[in-house]
Formats: sequence, C-alpha cells, structure tokens
Amino acid sequence: MEDLLKDLAQAKPPTPEVDRDRMESDLARITALPRERPARGQFVRRFAPLLAAAAVIALVVVLLPRSVEPVRPAAPPRWWHVLTEERSLMLVGDPAAPYLVEFLSKTDRWLSRDTEVAVLQKDGTVAPYSRESEETWEAAGRPDTAPQVGGSHSVRIGPMKPALRKASVSGYQMSLHSDVRLDSVSSLPTDQAELRRTLESLVGEDPYRVATLAMDLMSANVSDDQRRAVFELLKTVEGVRYLGEVPVTEDRTGVAVAIKAPPTFQFSDVETRLLVNPETGLPIRRIDLLTTSYRDLPAGLPISVEDYLLLDSTTIDPIVPQDIPVNGEVESPIIER
Repeated sequence: MEDLLKDLAQAKPPTPEVDRDRMESDLARITALPRERPARGQFVRRFAPLLAAAAVIALVVVLLPRSVEPVRPAAPPRWWHVLTEERSLMLVGDPAAPYLVEFLSKTDRWLSRDTEVAVLQKDGTVAPYSRESEETWEAAGRPDTAPQVGGSHSVRIGPMKPALRKASVSGYQMSLHSDVRLDSVSSLPTDQAELRRTLESLVGEDPYRVATLAMDLMSANVSDDQRRAVFELLKTVEGVRYLGEVPVTEDRTGVAVAIKAPPTFQFSDVETRLLVNPETGLPIRRIDLLTTSYRDLPAGLPISVEDYLLLDSTTIDPIVPQDIPVNGEVESPIIER
C-alpha cells in the first residue's frame, strides 16, 4: 500500500509557475470589455414612455364618471295603414239622354292616436262607365264637364288631381265615410250589450248608422277579438241580413252582411253590403248596389265599391308624394255648375 502511494506521489505533475504579469494583463483586458445589458432592463428602457402613457389613460378612464344608462332613441310611432280603391257611378248629361261616368281612385291613409296622413284621389280619373256611356258622351261633343242628373253640380271628366292631407287629431277616425272618432280603440268592449251601447252613444240608435259605424270598425286597428265581436253585433242590428258566403271575384269568396241604405239624390233602392275574409276577419269589400232597376240600369248594379287592398299596422313612416303640397286645396271632380 505504501509503495502504491509513493508511486502516485511521484506520478503527480509539477505545479506550474505563476506568471503574475500575464495575469494582470488578462484582468485588465477583461475589465475593459463593454458590459451586456440584461434583457429586462433593455425592455423597460425602450418602452418606458409607452407604459407611462398607458398608465395615464387607464387612470383617466377610472376617474371619469360612468353614464347611468345608454340613451336609446324613442320607438317610431305605430301606424295603422289602410289602402283602398274606390269606384262610384253617377248619371250626368242631358236628363233625356243621360250617361254614366265612373269615379275611380285610391286612398292611402296612415292613422295613429294623434296624427292622420292621407293621400286622396291617388291615380284618380273620371271617365264614361261603359261603351254605351262613351258613345252618348261622344255624341254630346266629348265635354270636359257634364251636369249631374237631378243635382245642382257638374262633374269634371278626366284625370283627378291628387291631394295630401296631414293633421294632428285626437283619437282614431274610423274612416273617410264618417267623422266619428274613438279616444282609444283598445278600450272598445267585446261584450255585445256594452258594444251596442258604445256605438249608439256615438251615432244614435238609427240602425243604418250603427251598422255602417260597425263596418268602419271592422277596418280599424282593433284586435281580432274586438273585430269578431263587432261582426257578431253587426249581424244582430235591426234590418241587417246575414248573407253567408258570397262571391267576391271568380276565384274568391267572402262572408257578407247587408242592410237597406237611405236613398241618394239619384238612386232610391240601394243596399249596403260588407264582405269579410272569413279567415282573417278583415273586410274585403264594401259595396252599395241597386236592388231594383232604375232607368236602363239593372238591379244588382254596384253604384259604389270600396276594395280594401291593405289593412295592416306598421312602424314605417308614411310614404307620400313629394310634389304635392301638404294640406293644399283638394281639387274635387264635382264642381259648381
């Protein structure tokens, strides 16, 4: 063992000599080298201005007063939009050789609780009604105006000038046929007895006026229950006949009621009918027709027809012609003789 330790001691390499001059020069060279900056320090120095700005913005946002609730725009008004097409007949010319002219136009109405907008006499015209009427008119010299038969006015033949009406109103006007208004159609009762009292309080107890007001209500902005109640009441008004299903066009039918109408200045035996869509309860047509022949006019001839082309609620503002003055003069086709 001692021999082994002696051999190892002899095999150990000699300790190298220390070169102090070299050590000092190496140390001086190392200390003179530029120091590398830590990555974190570089990041902080480079982005310090941006970080400071972000801190200021965050502080301002925190300190600003918060708004309570976002301001929402008011909901647009709810309109009841009614588009109708009207056709009516009138006898004009020489009483010994009269002829029929037809008034044809559309009415576009928007109604809300406090506003009414209406385009009257839209696409309107007055023209001879039939080929026979046109021949009589031509034989009379194709006049621009013709006197009413049995009346004190004349009729202007040709195009009608449309008119635009806009008014602030109180309550709902039922139709152009009547100036009756309801403060609120939503409060209209559905009980038959109460409903009858309500209508009679507005127009009196005359059966025809009650019936025609009920017809107006059928085309108003009422609920389905209210419309159904009005139609059921209409069938019970004195003088009203329930006709059941009747033809409207060749491929369309409706449920109808009828009541004798008061005479006009030209026609005495007239009946007013209302035809209703049995699926929706909305009116399809309102019509006045002759019940007996008059001169050469046959019984059953419609002398006034109002077709309901559209009955709907909408939030879209009324679309009206831009070239027609609001509330300007309505140029009626019926003029002073």
